[in-house]
Amino acid sequence: MRATFIAMLILLLPAALLAVPTMGIDFGGGHYYYTPLHTFEVFDAYVVANSAQCYLDASEFEICYPAGIIQVGFDIPAGSLNLGDPDTGISITYWPPMDGWNPGWNVLCTLHLMAIVPCDQQMDAHISIYPHHETGLDQGSCWPDNNLICFAPMTSIICPSQIAVQNKTWGSIKSLF
Repeated sequence: MRATFIAMLILLLPAALLAVPTMGIDFGGGHYYYTPLHTFEVFDAYVVANSAQCYLDASEFEICYPAGIIQVGFDIPAGSLNLGDPDTGISITYWPPMDGWNPGWNVLCTLHLMAIVPCDQQMDAHISIYPHHETGLDQGSCWPDNNLICFAPMTSIICPSQIAVQNKTWGSIKSLF
């Protein structure tokens, strides 16, 4: 029985360690990259908290935009209040609190962005979550005790460089060696 308990503890430890709360920018459907089709295209990006593991009732962060991408507006969830702007540091409260377990991610803010430089002039442009410039943290608050959680920031890519591939059969690949 003791060996079984130790084995279960060893197997579950990596899962517990890898469940770090993260905050990133999603372009819809779980994609952390986006390619604008033309100059002056307006598109949406979503600031997303993953694995919060609590009822999230507040967050604060700042966004660093790449050259050639500008913010033309942003939306917060209904019933929320905000102080600031995503590109200069924003603090948002959410009511009712967002469930961080089901489905495991929450949309904290919707960004409306515009590409003013074509993709052929800005390959692999990074759009990143940064700590709020006044507090120095990108964090959230858990309801009802207001326990603070720090998010690991994620970087997304606008105009990712493309790698060409060719369709080959497995036999033709083996014949190369």
